[in-house]
Amino acid sequence: MDPIILSALTVGLLLLLIFIGLPIAYSLAVSTLVMMIVTGSGHDALYIAEYAFQSLDSIDLVAVPMFIFMGTIIAVSPAGKDIYRALSLALPIPGGLGVASVGGCTIFSAMSGSSPATAAAIGSSAIPEMNARGYPPALACGLVVGGGTLGILTPPSIVLLLYGVVTGTSIGQLFMAGVVPAIMVAAMFSLYVVWTMWRYQAAHPEVLEISRRYEEQEGRAKYPLLRVLPFFLMVLMIMVALYGGWATPSELASVGAVASILLVLAIYRVTSFAVWSRLLLKTVRDTSMVLIIAAFAYYLGSFLSYNGAVTAISSGLLELFGNKWLTLLAVWLMMLVLGTFLPPFAIVVIVAPMFLPFVLESGFDPVWFGVLITLNMELGCITPPLGINLFVVKSIASKVSMKEIMLGSLPFFFILVFASLLLVLFPQIALWLPERMWGA
Repeated sequence: MDPIILSALTVGLLLLLIFIGLPIAYSLAVSTLVMMIVTGSGHDALYIAEYAFQSLDSIDLVAVPMFIFMGTIIAVSPAGKDIYRALSLALPIPGGLGVASVGGCTIFSAMSGSSPATAAAIGSSAIPEMNARGYPPALACGLVVGGGTLGILTPPSIVLLLYGVVTGTSIGQLFMAGVVPAIMVAAMFSLYVVWTMWRYQAAHPEVLEISRRYEEQEGRAKYPLLRVLPFFLMVLMIMVALYGGWATPSELASVGAVASILLVLAIYRVTSFAVWSRLLLKTVRDTSMVLIIAAFAYYLGSFLSYNGAVTAISSGLLELFGNKWLTLLAVWLMMLVLGTFLPPFAIVVIVAPMFLPFVLESGFDPVWFGVLITLNMELGCITPPLGINLFVVKSIASKVSMKEIMLGSLPFFFILVFASLLLVLFPQIALWLPERMWGA
């Protein structure tokens, strides 16, 4: 069978199974098995378990459950709210509370590595407080929807980690490459919020009085910076250790998980057996979901690669569009669509090996490409009507209509599109820090 037709049929069957409600991992396995039978290689199905275990035989994957565990610990504790509140008291400017929300999302996402977890943790505190200060509901909700996307770009990022594993790219370089783009996006979000609230307050002077009274009330409340400072220092130490090459991502993930346990026990006194049992169960479930999907995605990728589909797709795209930049645009659009209904880690495991030959053949840097598609998948998390962050925020702000949430998130969607364009035009935004670190 022609490799291109084989790829189209396999992916089409995969999407069909997902749309009818079959879990993603099983959809990957079933679509691969069916196409193996169709192509006459059904006997290879006997080795599916062996293939699956081989795909997970990587020391780098040890970091996945550790980072998930670290993020879950922090999400369970009040750390997310304390980070947000500490920042909000330090920014007495128009839209300062919104900027604090962006900062809280950036810092919390560096610890959790998850967009939905970031949106949920910060949104549960940020949205009610922004509404109480007179922020438009659409802006308050849209800001958290957009801010949550920083979770899969800010190191330590599980998406970048998996990309590094499946493509053989340095995970340390990928983590460093995500730092500057994450800061850039956070700065763009903050500037938009300040500008929007400055205009809104000028048109609605009563909002200033509402905000002033609320700030006086908040000024009497105490949210000690000392409670969140250790978490800041933990993230800083992880980044310094990565930058200095003192430890591997797996080692740092383990240290971060242990440090998170100790900090939550010491600062927030989370000692309930019920809480820790739920925490451990959630970590096992999330880790199992990620790794099972990764294993069967590897199985699918191996099947397509064995049948020449990976090389054919790469060559076919270049021949179809006749230009590496048009081909890159086509890949970008395809991943944007996939990002609206598939989790980012599933997409990167399936798609990254498929397009790596195109990346190398076209002279693109694989580290830069990893950051670009991660930023692309952030877009998928907020793209109406299926972006997962939209539903997370809707569950928090139940009185705000989904239409308002979608409209509020659109400016942040376009900011991410603009950031992607800047990353294409100026690759050094992502590559400068890794090059400084490794002298590449």
